[in-house]
Amino acid sequence: MTTDNSLIEALKHHEGFRSKPYQCTSGVWTIGYGFTYLTRDESDVVLYMRVKQIKQQLASSIHNLSRARQDVIVNMAFNLGINGLMNFKKMWAAIHRKDFDRAADEMLDSKWASQVGERAKSLSEQMRTG
Repeated sequence: MTTDNSLIEALKHHEGFRSKPYQCTSGVWTIGYGFTYLTRDESDVVLYMRVKQIKQQLASSIHNLSRARQDVIVNMAFNLGINGLMNFKKMWAAIHRKDFDRAADEMLDSKWASQVGERAKSLSEQMRTG
């Protein structure tokens, strides 16, 4: 079964798009084009696309890092947003010096680390060991 593009366009027009959750006229929390939930498969697609986008945005900043360290940076960007990640000035300075122990320490010495707990410990160890 194929989907008619005119049907898709009509749904987009009638539903409207909202990138942030909102309550529709009947009080139900909604996002996107009137979605009230996402399936696991839909969430996987969105996650994959978001990670791909983050990698593209960070490409020039992380291209000299090992894959494991690139993954740390992308993971942090997914959690913090690009702007939040860029606020880790001392971590970035250490990365540029290839002082990955110091970069890991800087990750742990942050408000973010106290908020995410085990995630920060795991990612800092991955930064440290590459």
